[in-house]
Amino acid sequence: MAIRAGLALSALLTLAVLPGCSSPDEPAPPPSPAPVSSVLPPAQTLIPSQQRNERIRGMLYAAGCTSNACVQTYFACMDGYLTGDPCQFYRDHPPPP
Repeated sequence: MAIRAGLALSALLTLAVLPGCSSPDEPAPPPSPAPVSSVLPPAQTLIPSQQRNERIRGMLYAAGCTSNACVQTYFACMDGYLTGDPCQFYRDHPPPP
């Protein structure tokens, strides 16, 4: 019963407030232009293992391994999570030091 009374009260208040939200007599104020600022993201310094992974990723793209699946397979083979035929590209293109 209390829930119904609460819903009825909120519906009544909504109906009472809505007509005041749009008064056709007063024109809407023009939008003010927002200042545009070019904020550069903070420079990120990669840790050595991330730098190595970026070098490997660059080597992969240069070798023709451009799909996400190829890159993930390469890193899975490199980390030892995957073996066998899928790792042939890894064996043919060992990671740089």
